[in-house]
Amino acid sequence: MQGPRYRLSRSAAVVTAAVALALVPAAVQAQGPPVAIRISGGGVGEFLDPNPCDGFNTEAPFGESNFAVSARIDADGSVDGHFMCQVKGCVVIVQGVFTEVLGIDRADGPADQDTVFLLGEAAFVDLSGAAGGPGVVRDEDGDPYIFDFCLELREGPGSGQAGHSDDLPARFFYADEVTLLGGPDFLGLDDGFDQEEIRKGHISIDFRVDVDDIPFDRVEDCPVEPLS
Repeated sequence: MQGPRYRLSRSAAVVTAAVALALVPAAVQAQGPPVAIRISGGGVGEFLDPNPCDGFNTEAPFGESNFAVSARIDADGSVDGHFMCQVKGCVVIVQGVFTEVLGIDRADGPADQDTVFLLGEAAFVDLSGAAGGPGVVRDEDGDPYIFDFCLELREGPGSGQAGHSDDLPARFFYADEVTLLGGPDFLGLDDGFDQEEIRKGHISIDFRVDVDDIPFDRVEDCPVEPLS
C-alpha cells in the first residue's frame, strides 16, 4: 500500500515544481536585453490617395481599415511584435511578424513626431476574390503565402481623438511586394506606400533609452521588391 502513495506523492512534487517554475517571472528565468522602445496602437485608419483597394472595397465605410500593432525594440536592436490590418471587402493582413528595425527617428521638438520604420513578414486573406479568394492566399504547395512588408509608424492620437494635431496626425505607411509601386524613402511621403491617417485610436511609441544607444543598421529605403 505504500508504493502507490509514494509514486503519487512523487508525481505531485514534480507537478508542483513545474508550476512553481512557470510562475517565476521570465526576467528571472532568462535575462534578456532590456526594452528600449515600446510600440502599441490600434483603431481605424483612413486611406490617403491612392487607395490600393479602390475597385475592390465595396463595403461601407469606403477607404477605411482596422489595424492593430504591438512591438518592442530591445536595447540590442532586435524587434519582436505583430501587425494586423483589415480593409473591408478587400484584404486582411494576418500573422504580421516584425523581423528587423529599419529606422528610428526621435521627435525633435513639438513640430516633429516619434517615428519607427520596421520590416516584417505576413500572410493575407483575400476578401475580394482578386487573388483566388475569399480565403487565405496559398502558395503552390498549399501553404499560406508569406511575403515581406515595410511599415512606418508615426505616433500620436487619431484625428477624431482629444489631443490630436492637425499638422502632425498619427499615420502609418505600409508597403509589400504587391502594393509597392516605387522606391519610397524612409520619412518621405512617396507613392510607393499605402498611406493611412488614423481617425480613431492611436499609435504610441515609448522611448526608454536614447536612440543612439540602440545598435541597428540604419536604412533609408524599403528593401521589399515589387512583384515583376
